[in-house]
Amino acid sequence: MDGATGVNLHGGGNAPGYTPIADDSGAVIEARPEYYGLLLFSLAGTGSLLETQLSAGSVDVTAYALKTPSGGLNIVVVNKDTLQNLTLTIQANQPVNTASMQTMTGPSLAALSGVTIQGATMNKDGTFAPASPGTLTPAVGQTTCFVPALSAALISIT
Repeated sequence: MDGATGVNLHGGGNAPGYTPIADDSGAVIEARPEYYGLLLFSLAGTGSLLETQLSAGSVDVTAYALKTPSGGLNIVVVNKDTLQNLTLTIQANQPVNTASMQTMTGPSLAALSGVTIQGATMNKDGTFAPASPGTLTPAVGQTTCFVPALSAALISIT
């Protein structure tokens, strides 16, 4: 993303197409799935993007990782597979003192509603109250987690 100056998101209104925030004459109706994807990535925070290697067999999955300014590691795993769940062991290449996971779920890849992060939806007034992240068990330099089909996860390691 070096040299990027912005991101364009098309949409708006309350049509059935993709828009991050559906509105009616400027009044928010709801946050849509695209919004939740952007929100999950924003929860990963800032830092240095890292080269990420992922071995997942035939599971349709992508991973992105960043090193936080405080030395933590935040990883976003997107399981786009419609049938296969993923048990993932993360080799952190650093000590793992604590590890947690937040999960984004939805009914399908083409969903226009029904997406949540940690069981929560964004309220029309912009408030958002997800459940606390789940705790993962750290081991020497690694942790393991379960990422269901049709979901994404934010794994945070300190």
